[in-house]
Amino acid sequence: MSKIAIVGCGAIGGLAGFYMAQAGEPVLFIDQNAEHVRAIRERGISVNGYYGPMAIGPQRALTPREIEEPLDGLIFLACKSQATADAVRGIARHVAPTGCVVSLQNGMNEDVIAGIVGRERTMGALPDYGGAYLDPGVLEAVHAGVVYVGELDGRLTPRAREAARLLGIGKNRCELLTDVVGRVWTKQVYNSQIVVTAMIDSAAVLADKGVQRLAGANVREAMRVSDAAGVKLHADEWFDPALYHPETPADTAKLLASYDRLVQHLSGHKLAPKPGEYQYVKKASGIHWDIVYRKRKSEAAYLTVVLVADRYGVKVPLNRRVVEMIGEIEDGRRQLGYHNIEEANAYARELGAALP
Repeated sequence: MSKIAIVGCGAIGGLAGFYMAQAGEPVLFIDQNAEHVRAIRERGISVNGYYGPMAIGPQRALTPREIEEPLDGLIFLACKSQATADAVRGIARHVAPTGCVVSLQNGMNEDVIAGIVGRERTMGALPDYGGAYLDPGVLEAVHAGVVYVGELDGRLTPRAREAARLLGIGKNRCELLTDVVGRVWTKQVYNSQIVVTAMIDSAAVLADKGVQRLAGANVREAMRVSDAAGVKLHADEWFDPALYHPETPADTAKLLASYDRLVQHLSGHKLAPKPGEYQYVKKASGIHWDIVYRKRKSEAAYLTVVLVADRYGVKVPLNRRVVEMIGEIEDGRRQLGYHNIEEANAYARELGAALP
């Protein structure tokens, strides 16, 4: 029986499992990438980046088809949003009555998971740290961040406390929440400013004022959906919902200044490394990483309120257009470049959605 399993051992899940295993926790690594599984099983996992070089030796690792034992503890699911249903179906028959699938993902995936294994066996979590899968058995820690976790109904259960303990092992701080659903909504709204950066092939694009203005307009529109849903968004060090309703140019200037601080947090250490320091491979967002480096569909369509806006009767034309433009880039019908930002900003002005 496995009490701790990581399903999806790339950037997020791989790092979480690495820290747990490094601390001596008995982790079962599960991934559909057979080469990655083989590397973890034979050599272990090596990590470099934000915290310097680290490594653990060979670990228990399986592909989903190789699972034969019950998964009767915490199962941290860390696949891309679009792969959620298939990933959960792939392990569902192994999830014991005492097992719980923890959605350690970006995006609103808890309902998808609950629809397969039951709401009583589903927990929400959200990673705000950054990482990258580089090669089989090789990961990159890109930036620090908090991990949030909690029961969907807000109860502080023993299993939620255990999930918080495990996710707080190592380099990342974990917060156990009574409103993890609100935190998931917050990240979904926050993501509206990250997706716009994937339309340019450059690092730290959020430092550009034109990008910042588009990002702010996109988030302001997205907040109409969370308002309609009756959700109170969470403020933190890097995201203050109160800034996204500017009424004057001075208000807008305050918002744009917050982006400058966010850029330093996310990218400052990556852009100008000193001689001899680690040279980061991943220098932009996960969406950009998927498009440019992994050469695959990103999860952009799953990471904004476009996913749920119709449910609440709210139109989000600017967010929808940005997601469409990223889809066109992924399909090869549009080139990466600043012209995408100019086009989207022009559309924001046409909608009357541009910031003052």
